[in-house]
Amino acid sequence: MEKVKRVALWVIYALPPLFAAVYAGATEVKEGQFTPWSPNMIDLEVYVRTAHRVLEGRAFYNIRGDWLPFIYPPFAALLAVPFALLDKIPGEVAWLLLNGLAVMAICYRLKFRGWQLSLVATAAIWMIEPLRMTLGFGQVNIFMMALVALDLMPGPRLLGKRRWLPEGWLTGIATAVKLTPALFAVYLFLSGRVKAAIVTFVSFVAATVIGGLLLPRPSLLFWTRLVGGDSGMNTQMKYYTNQSVIGNYIRFTHAPSDKIPLEGLALAGIVCVIGLVAAVLWHRNGHAALGICLTGFAGLLASPISWSHHFVWVMPLAIVLVIDKALPSALRFYGLVTSLWVAYAPFMQFVDFQDEFKYTDGQKLIDAGTMFFSIGLFVLALVLAIVERRRRGLPWLPLTLRRYEVPTDAGSELATSAVGAGGSGSTAVGLPVSDTGDQHSRQD
Repeated sequence: MEKVKRVALWVIYALPPLFAAVYAGATEVKEGQFTPWSPNMIDLEVYVRTAHRVLEGRAFYNIRGDWLPFIYPPFAALLAVPFALLDKIPGEVAWLLLNGLAVMAICYRLKFRGWQLSLVATAAIWMIEPLRMTLGFGQVNIFMMALVALDLMPGPRLLGKRRWLPEGWLTGIATAVKLTPALFAVYLFLSGRVKAAIVTFVSFVAATVIGGLLLPRPSLLFWTRLVGGDSGMNTQMKYYTNQSVIGNYIRFTHAPSDKIPLEGLALAGIVCVIGLVAAVLWHRNGHAALGICLTGFAGLLASPISWSHHFVWVMPLAIVLVIDKALPSALRFYGLVTSLWVAYAPFMQFVDFQDEFKYTDGQKLIDAGTMFFSIGLFVLALVLAIVERRRRGLPWLPLTLRRYEVPTDAGSELATSAVGAGGSGSTAVGLPVSDTGDQHSRQD
């Protein structure tokens, strides 16, 4: 009876965020509506159309028509096949419900339960523009974030303490779908989680090989085109919702948008390194959840194209900054200001289909707000991480890939309730990990 009661409560708690996900998916994009059901999920349409062509044995790259191109690796096309087997409306509703469950799963990993989990997940879906637009377009961003977060993020697990598959395998799958999560493998390696980094690489290669074996011609076309610098979307890099460093560089300098400018690529690389180093240092300072969120942002800024709805990592970042009171106050305050900007996305008030090269300086600055705020967050996080290390008598850069320098008695207010909660390979949000004997070092 008690088990039935718990299940009933979970169903009740799940209803608000799931309804929010379905409603946002139906109404967020122009011309979409909830009743009668008529969403405008243009990206999901691309995935389903591609999956149909996979089942029919037809090409799905470089096809002509008035629709958006499929720009993901062939393995991603295979994962879309189940939705091609469903009718249109059940497929759309199932997609949105799964997204809502993914948001709830991330909140659970960050230690929310019951009505609090329901409230936080619902509020996130209603209030965060990247989440709403991801649902409205039928994009994969929430799924990609969930794969990485549930794989690497410290905290309690949905299926108990036991890890059924090695740390890193879900991140490798995410990388095989959308490439950008590859930066997490570098983060894992530099953070001392060498085994997880290797698993990520092996998982990515295995998924890519599966795609190559089942779809050999599309795989050859995709990878040769990518090596040649063609992502399939280069001509749209100047579009105002592209919030990456390269996108902003093109808008500020009026560089040609049909290829990646080398100067913009260099700037993106510098920003990525700063963000990644800050992430690694905060991981080694005992705040792995913050490190993962910073890595997510670094990958987005470094990518040639990161639409505003790609910045779904703002949700766990904001939550971590709120609940981890052991972080420096200045970092928490500035990080939350950054999160508010990204969540609201003021530049989305701009009119579509204007020439971005004709923007005023004020418009360009507003459009670049996500980039500037994020760079500021990286720099502040890096400086404060070094200050924290020096305060503890540690070198400002780690001297080893395999040890964690912060002692277990470091001050995290979240440590008391989560020791061991993450299972193998994880600690609580903000829980400092020890020099020896911590869960990560036992794996690596």
